[in-house]
Parts: sequence; structure tokens; C-alpha cells
Amino acid sequence: MLIGRIGYGIRIVQVSSGGGLVRVAHSLFLTSNGRVMSCGTGQYGALGHGYDAAKQLPDILRPQYIEALSRVRVTCISAGELHSAAVTSDGDVYTWGDGFCGQLGHGDKRPQMLPKVVESGGLEDECVTVVSCGSRHTLAVTEDGEVFSWGLGHFGVLGRSFTPFEYDADAAVVGLDDLADGFGELAIAHDEPAQPAAEPVEQDPEAAQRADIQANLDFINNISLDDSSNQCYPVVIESLQTVKIVGASSGHRHSLLLDEDGGVYACGSGRSGCLGIGDYESQMFPVRISEFVDQNVRIFKISAGADISMAVSTSGQAYSWGAMKGGRIGLGMENSTTNCPCRVHIKDDNGLPLKAVDVDCGYVHSLIVGLNGTVHICGGVGIDGANDGQTADDGDDAETSGRPRAIPDFNIWHRVPEPKEYVVKQKYKKYGKYEVKGRAKMLAKKD
Repeated sequence: MLIGRIGYGIRIVQVSSGGGLVRVAHSLFLTSNGRVMSCGTGQYGALGHGYDAAKQLPDILRPQYIEALSRVRVTCISAGELHSAAVTSDGDVYTWGDGFCGQLGHGDKRPQMLPKVVESGGLEDECVTVVSCGSRHTLAVTEDGEVFSWGLGHFGVLGRSFTPFEYDADAAVVGLDDLADGFGELAIAHDEPAQPAAEPVEQDPEAAQRADIQANLDFINNISLDDSSNQCYPVVIESLQTVKIVGASSGHRHSLLLDEDGGVYACGSGRSGCLGIGDYESQMFPVRISEFVDQNVRIFKISAGADISMAVSTSGQAYSWGAMKGGRIGLGMENSTTNCPCRVHIKDDNGLPLKAVDVDCGYVHSLIVGLNGTVHICGGVGIDGANDGQTADDGDDAETSGRPRAIPDFNIWHRVPEPKEYVVKQKYKKYGKYEVKGRAKMLAKKD
């Protein structure tokens, strides 16, 4: 709970949490008067506070206002893995943080320690209403219903054809696999025919280590910060120009888009079935999820996480699809996947069905907000080695194991009064014109 120090009468109207790498995380807060605060890891500049007096990027433990955005009124914020973005009331987009994959949209791969307005790719002439930061890409929706995308284009997360970066493609894919950290491998197509496996040859460990170091140096030397590829600046998704898009959500390596009629489009990696189109294939261009069309379901909230997706319909029904391991999408503890949207049921304190109003997906967990303000968690996060969610051996039966659980004593609709320091004041009883303390001193003097 955020306590004080944000100003009298100021309320938090939107929050966004980023990160995902080990010990790297940051959070953004949007206040009712359009100011933005941030806290967390400052290593990559995603907090937007710039360097301190010692030319360092310190971690911020308590939310602090971003002074570089003090002259604009912000209406939307989004935190990615290592970068952040904000939309102003004038429709401008500001980005800051790590830009190694062009996810800042400034036409290069340079980092930005302070918020900088995106003026490349024609976005400066558009009025943006929604922005969403993913792992290494960004989506922006304009008031006209167009979608612009930029950043790392692998897996098809940009929803369009893109020009590769200016360094060796194979080396880029190898680096990307290292960053994926267990989220799967990207196949590389080679023109040469496959050669038969050779007999294993013993190699000097020191020589192998020197070769690895040299390969990494060659990879770094081939990287150009001044990259001219169209992944480094906003480009409109042309295949959706006949559809008016009103919402977007960037995941780890897939993207979800929402149109004005409640239809959902997905593109990117199909691993774990997170696209929801009935298979596990990747899609370079947005594909409409037919399951919602067949069931005549209109969606108004979407969220994309790490190989998981969730949505809420206009009738208050929650849906999820993708990786099911650990109960992360509320469909049970099975170590499997689902490639089609499935209903997720939440209940109130009396065990009665409860409608949902919002969802949010993370890396290994997700949240569902009920109509009565309760928050239900799916999966487990873990804090300091202690799992605060669900495990396979938590003792629950098959009906409740891996299902959404309401967070106790927490309700987003209820305003909690700001706690104040309790000071015990000493009071004295009066007898006539003397207080007890004063009378005792007077009697002591007479004795």
C-alpha cells in the first residue's frame, strides 16, 4: 500500500509494473492530476529520473515524481521489461529506459535516462490514446484506431513485416535465445544442406573459453546504435487499417489488440497457445481469435503476459489461454497448455459466481478483479524463497487447486484512510487552579 507523500487529495488512478529479469523490476504510478511517479531498479534508466549528482542510476525505494514530465499532463502509462512509456493529454508519447532493441522508437538503439517524446515514423502527427510496453517492443493506438509498433520484431510481435537490424542475423538470434531464459528457442533456417555428424573431438578448455570470448566480442562489435531498420521507429500495422483498434497489450513475445466491436487480434509467438487461435504456430500478422466470434462474445479488456493471455467480456466473463503450469491462468495445476480461450470462474465470499471487470497477466501469475472490488490471484510469485501463491502440493482438491484465490482483506473499491502516527499525550486532572503535577510539587516543598 502506498502511504502518503504524494500530496493532499491526490489519488492513484493507474499503476503499471515492469521488469521480469532477475532482480530487475520497476513500477509506475499515475495520479489523478496527471503526474507520474516511479520506483524500483534504476540500472537501465526505466525510472526516468536521470543520473544523480554522482553520475549514477540509483534504485528508488519509495515512489518519486518524474520531474521531466512535470510540464505535461499524462493520461496513460506503461512499464515494460527495461523501458517505460507515457501518453499525454495532447496525444504525445514519451519513452525512456533501455533502447537496445529499438523499443524506445527514437530511430536508434540508444538508452534514454529521461523521458523523450517520440517524433519519428510519423507518430508526431498522430494523437495517441493508448500505449503498451512489452518485453522488448512497444505498441501505440491512435484516436483514429490505427496501431503503430516498434522494437524487436522477432516472433512477429510487431504484427507487420520488418527490416532486420544491421548486425548479423544468426548472432542476433543467439543473443535473443540467451535473453529468453527458458521460454523456448527460435529456429534458424540455413540454406546449406545438413551435414552428417562428425566424430567428437577433444578440445582444450582454455582454447574453447578464448573462442567464446572472441565470439562475444565480435557480436558486440557488429552492433550499431545508429540503426536504420524500421524496428527502431514507429510504423503503422497496415493489415489492421480497415479495423478501428481501441486497445493493445504487449506481452513477452506476443501482442493482443482489441477493436471497437469487441474482437481480439493476436500476433507473435504461438508457443504455449498464447495466441488463442487453436494452434501453436507463430503469426507475423494479426489474426482474429475466432472462438470469441463463434460464441458471440464481445471483449472489452485484454492482457498479454509471458506466454499467457487473458480477457474479460462485456458480460463480465473472464477468459484465459496459454501456459497452465502452476495455475498461472486459473485453469488448474496441470503442466499443459490451452490454445483456445477458456472460462475462468471467480467466486465471492459466499461461494457464489462473481463477474469480472479487469485482468492483468505477469510472468508466472495473473490477477482478476471482481465486480465487488476483490482481487483474485492465479498462480504463485514467491517472495524471498516463500511461495505466496499456489503449489502442486498445497493440499487442495482437484476442484480448487490452481483456481483463482481472493486476496484476503483487500478491496480496490474501498478507500483506506491514511495511517497517522499515534502519540500518547499526558493529561493532568485539575483541582482548583492547580494541576495534579503542580500540586504535588507544591506539597513537596512545604514538607
